Amino acid sequence: MSTRVSKKMITSFESLNASGAILMINAFDPQIPTTKIFLEAIHQNGLPHVVIGNKIDLVNAEELAELEKELTCSVLPMSLLTNQNTQGLKELIKNLFPENSRISVLGIFNTGKTSLIAHLTGKQLKISNMPGTTLEFEEYEWENRVLIDSVGQLIDVNRPFMVGYDFTGLDEPNQMFEHALRQEAEGVLSSIRSAKAGFLGALELLANCIDNGGKVVVTGAGASALVAEEIAGQFYETGVTCLPVTNNLSQANPVSFAKGTAEEEGGLSRYVVSFINPQDVLIGISASGGTGFVYEAMRLAHKKGAKTIAITENRHTPLGEHSDVIIKSSAKPEGPSSTRVQTAHLCIGHALVCTLAAMRGLTGEDSINFMMPERIATKKMGIK
Repeated sequence: MSTRVSKKMITSFESLNASGAILMINAFDPQIPTTKIFLEAIHQNGLPHVVIGNKIDLVNAEELAELEKELTCSVLPMSLLTNQNTQGLKELIKNLFPENSRISVLGIFNTGKTSLIAHLTGKQLKISNMPGTTLEFEEYEWENRVLIDSVGQLIDVNRPFMVGYDFTGLDEPNQMFEHALRQEAEGVLSSIRSAKAGFLGALELLANCIDNGGKVVVTGAGASALVAEEIAGQFYETGVTCLPVTNNLSQANPVSFAKGTAEEEGGLSRYVVSFINPQDVLIGISASGGTGFVYEAMRLAHKKGAKTIAITENRHTPLGEHSDVIIKSSAKPEGPSSTRVQTAHLCIGHALVCTLAAMRGLTGEDSINFMMPERIATKKMGIK
């Protein structure tokens, strides 16, 4: 099974036979809606548990307090990277979970699940900020207990596998239709708060780029490639040069859309950056933040002195690491077909283009003129 598919599979929460749970949260990027689903599952199963807010070296006390307020539960703050507040962690877990317990370590990717297990057991485990590093459930013996490392793409731990939306309890197509549109709208609206600061920062970078005669290059894969192409088209309608360079295979686009064709191709990264000059801006779009050629293109663009903007659902990722500005959506949870995230990113792109146009004083008539055909004389067919 390919990595792209494996990292999106869901295993039933109940099949783990867990008698306890440790819920890991990335305090820097907590993904509140999805985290609440994990909490709901833990409570429904009546499991003793502890909630750990990892990576507190990246946040302040006010942000941690806000996290506890949104989750309505206590969060144990720590940083497994810097060992902050890790003293006494082993005793706390042993006291909470008796011997022979099966402890499920839950949370989305990049929360530190595997790091926690490595810290407790002393094992050298594969740890990365790449989404999909852990692709299957793995069990580790520790102090007469079993720690269960879990896949970070548990979309909904109690409900059936879903392609894009959770249609649980909906039997009629008209109900599903209404629910789908409401889900899309909710994904957009829930992104306003998380995206605003990055959006304003991106506006400044793009305005400076345009004022200094630079151009915009935008890239992405699959669904994000379609968003990139839409953004580029709208930029052109407002008189801004924007080049879309993606993994789109033209007539084979449905294949590249669904299967992530060439995501691991470094040559595509270099090709993207061949269009970049120091005064330009590269916009990288990736729902996961882990699309290979996209984050590598961002890294290479930085080396050339260009500015970079990420549009993503997950900021603490390789894409975020190589971005000057991150516009973070908050459209999850959803199924493996990134419907809500794609819609949110498209709306963010629309907002960028239209706000920049307004800031530049562009009128509707100006925009129409950019859309009008520009006829030039050409030879007649058959004349060589």
